[in-house]
Amino acid sequence: MFTPPDNKEMTKRYRKDKGGICGQACLAVIRRDTIKNILNMWRRQGLEFKGYSGWKQLIGFLRVYGHNVKQCRGTFQYSPSQFYIARVQWIGDMPNKDKPFYGWKHWTEASAHTHFIVLERSMFFCNETGWDDYLNLTKYLQANNGIITSYLEIEKVEVHHVTVQT
Repeated sequence: MFTPPDNKEMTKRYRKDKGGICGQACLAVIRRDTIKNILNMWRRQGLEFKGYSGWKQLIGFLRVYGHNVKQCRGTFQYSPSQFYIARVQWIGDMPNKDKPFYGWKHWTEASAHTHFIVLERSMFFCNETGWDDYLNLTKYLQANNGIITSYLEIEKVEVHHVTVQT
């Protein structure tokens, strides 16, 4: 399984309470590239990296590079011809655990406490913990008090690396 060679360095560099490099790490896994190059490609598309990524930004980035992308909810249906980026919602301590608050004071606070992971074959990748067996996904989510709210289904395409200079 591919791990971006700069994953540890970039995860440490961009670590923060409400955000991080997880979205770009997922893109780097899918594109078989470095996170640094993904950030350069991101900026070349006119996207600003504010310390976090949104669904629309991830979808737009992937489409520019030839990936068919579909946003899905509900039961995960694995296909070996696909990558998946799952949106993980961390659950807060407030009483209202329902959407859109998920245990936070406001939906914007809930949105700031999300994470992206990649699912490929029978494995999942978190930039904080690396690759793990898909059978351990429930344990990972429970240990970190998270749920998957939706995912992107991404058709695998032949990747042509584009090195972007800064």
